[in-house]
Amino acid sequence: MKTIYMSLIVVLMATLLFPSCSSPRHPKIGLLVHSFENERWEKDKTYLENEITRLGGKVFFELAGNNQAIQIDQAKKMIDQGAKVLIVIPIKQSEAAKIVEMAHQYGVKVIAYDRMINNCDLDYYVSANSISIGEMQASCLTSIKPKGEYALICGSRYDNNSMRLFIGQMNVLEPLMEKGDVKVVSSEFTEDWTPEEGYRHTLQLLDKYGETLTGIIAGSDALAGGVIQALKDRGKEGKIMVAGQDAELQALKAIVWGYQTCTVLKPLKEMATQAAKLAVDLASGENVAPTDIRESNGKILVPSILLNSILVTKDNLEQTVIASGYHTKDEIYH
Repeated sequence: MKTIYMSLIVVLMATLLFPSCSSPRHPKIGLLVHSFENERWEKDKTYLENEITRLGGKVFFELAGNNQAIQIDQAKKMIDQGAKVLIVIPIKQSEAAKIVEMAHQYGVKVIAYDRMINNCDLDYYVSANSISIGEMQASCLTSIKPKGEYALICGSRYDNNSMRLFIGQMNVLEPLMEKGDVKVVSSEFTEDWTPEEGYRHTLQLLDKYGETLTGIIAGSDALAGGVIQALKDRGKEGKIMVAGQDAELQALKAIVWGYQTCTVLKPLKEMATQAAKLAVDLASGENVAPTDIRESNGKILVPSILLNSILVTKDNLEQTVIASGYHTKDEIYH
């Protein structure tokens, strides 16, 4: 009997000292971010790193400077360092498929974060519901002015969210167009999400429709910032409604000043929390519950987590952005 007890003790000590290799204590996660061109991406990085670390994971981080070839090389470097899962914010959604194909050769899973990766066997997709965001933007402007001429600056042609925003916007605008109340005079995609693109497109719009334009729906607050600058340069700030998304600080200030009509607060912390848990579970070999949502990436229906966002206007700014801690009252009003 004594021998049996001693054997059990030895087995228990061995288990404690040498945990199973199938469930690593500090799973390695690669975080590949396209750029910090807009302020929200630094928040995403911080939320993701903090949550992965809290869950016991180790994070490898790389910033690609909006260069897809560099990001592909960074992914290979992380795989060589032992990353078991990659969280990727891609630059070009089709070219980034090379990351997924390469990762799978080494048994590494890939989670597309915020932006889909197309035409590949992508493992998971975590994002906000962009169709719903587009609907909120269009509903906000048309509730104020249900008749008039609207223009859409949809966002980067390389990002699936741009098309999803457009679909959401048109879900609201098309019935009004059929009634003859609304006319969409322009809908264009941009090369990227920068203020420069918003500025350039808006000047073109003002040259053609400046005397009759009712509102401009921009795909992001960065684009909306360029829209507002163009309106200022033409003396039309505050006279044409502007919608954006991302609840960036400058956009919130513009809402207070009356230059921007609305923005959208995306659930970045919740997105990061969901993506981090998914990544750590996958890297640790844990069972992952199937998702109810599947999004097409042109090749497969990707298991997806899509979260809801909140419309932000001057009337509810304190109850949304400030109450959530995303930005403080002092930051916005000073």
